[in-house]
Amino acid sequence: MKISISILFLVTVLLSPTLNAQTCSKTINSSTPYIDGLNPAFKSIKPGDTVCLQAGNWDYIQLKNFHGTADKPIVFINSGGTVIISTNHFVGIKIGNCSHIVFTGSGDPNAKYGFRILKVTKGAGMGIDDYSTDIEVAHVEISNTLLGGVYAKTDPTCSNLGATRGKFVMRNFSFHDNYVHNTGDEGLYIGNSHYAGLHLIQVNAAGDTTCDTTVYPHVLRGVFIYNNLVENTGYDGIQVSSADSNCQIHDNQINFDSQAGVNNQMSGIMIGGGSVCKTYNNMISNGKGDGIDVFGMGGFNIFNNLIVDAGKYYLPNQPDMMKHGIYVGKVITTPHSVLGIYNNTIVSPKSYGIKLSNNDLQTIFVKANLIVAPGKYADVGNGAYINSSSMNPAHIIKSHNYMTNNIYDVKFVNTNMGNYDLQPTSPAVNYGTDLTAEGITFDILNRSRPFHGLFSAGAYECHDPTVGIEQTKALDVAIFKVFPNPARNKVIILIKTTLSESVQMMMTDMDGREVMRRFINCKPSENNTQRLSTAHLKSGEYLVVLFSKQGISSQPLVIKK
Repeated sequence: MKISISILFLVTVLLSPTLNAQTCSKTINSSTPYIDGLNPAFKSIKPGDTVCLQAGNWDYIQLKNFHGTADKPIVFINSGGTVIISTNHFVGIKIGNCSHIVFTGSGDPNAKYGFRILKVTKGAGMGIDDYSTDIEVAHVEISNTLLGGVYAKTDPTCSNLGATRGKFVMRNFSFHDNYVHNTGDEGLYIGNSHYAGLHLIQVNAAGDTTCDTTVYPHVLRGVFIYNNLVENTGYDGIQVSSADSNCQIHDNQINFDSQAGVNNQMSGIMIGGGSVCKTYNNMISNGKGDGIDVFGMGGFNIFNNLIVDAGKYYLPNQPDMMKHGIYVGKVITTPHSVLGIYNNTIVSPKSYGIKLSNNDLQTIFVKANLIVAPGKYADVGNGAYINSSSMNPAHIIKSHNYMTNNIYDVKFVNTNMGNYDLQPTSPAVNYGTDLTAEGITFDILNRSRPFHGLFSAGAYECHDPTVGIEQTKALDVAIFKVFPNPARNKVIILIKTTLSESVQMMMTDMDGREVMRRFINCKPSENNTQRLSTAHLKSGEYLVVLFSKQGISSQPLVIKK
């Protein structure tokens, strides 16, 4: 089971189908886009209330001065259809000085995104600032913005030094199940990128310097960015900085990032300075930037990510303008920290598969990755897969990485259809290693690792039921006989074993689709009998597979109706 399910922030419960059935504590229409909790008209809104924003065309939405509690957040939800925003203002939706707020477009079961920002001509799609904390945003579409799609941070200024480190912490920001596309700058800009220090200068009308100081922006603790679709961004697809603990970026799909081609603003995902972000199960394709840029403090893992064609279409005739599948640099590194880069599938990056450039990390583990056809292979050969030419070799531990310059050698299922799962005969199957101690017990599709006791290299764990049957033999438990065969409405399985144990039996069709699963308690005998109904199965060929502690055994079965 995917290990992060239990910690995906308590607000996941709030977005259950029961939310749609809640009664509106208050309904607000588009004639009142500025919604201030200090306004007498809205002072009655209290923790636990659901505020319905009526469907229709809105100029913008601004929420200010609303405070729920951890167990009773205030929910703002669309009502009666979709809320459409197309504005000439500087922001489409703004949440300022709010806490424990859920902003969700899940109010209409017929609309995936109940809030749709279609255009912001002067600024950003969504801003979350002014000391806002404990905010969840879900089921919102943001598009066609002059600047970024989402900004979530409170920036310190000469007149606002309360937003500095040690004075304010933004907690529990959750952004999930949203669609962000066609943004002028970043898709998501979460946290201030100047973790190492921001120099502020202010000059008055007379030309006198009234402020000249270096400040340190606030940190974020608890950042959950997942299940989002991000496409066609000018700068980075997703950037998270100054998130120093409990940060997860996972299960996002990012296409065509960094289209503006601005240096230092080019990646599918950027783990910025000051961040400790577990980053996994993301699909990143066709961007002009690096797939994943890592500038965080160390102490986290990057795993199960699929990165295809990173930077390949960025200045293709200028090979020295390099872009990589994963790039590891540094801003501030925690002393004695490590970084894990595990089970990623990286296909056809412009330059290197993985580029390592941080000697401040005590150790970088690079294990069980699948790296295919890096662009620099013609120049540097095997050094193009994992390039660490600027690093002390003692800082790097590499093993079980499957690397080839020929994509056809890997035997992906169907690259033309974007399917980078592994065929059973792929050499990457059983090429990986056991990383369960790192919490990697699932793959990019949330299927279990290992399968049949085998660990695949790359983001996908091959789950074809025939994998491993020839390589392993169940010495403790085996299928002795399957009859009648062909069968019609029922079949009897005879199992022999020398042990008392519970074993798992699965039946699949010839395409590898599971059609039946049972757990059987066996006793030492050559005649354990298991009767199965096959009346619901269509005519065809099937495979009965038995899993035990020591291996796998199988028998074919034909169903004829």
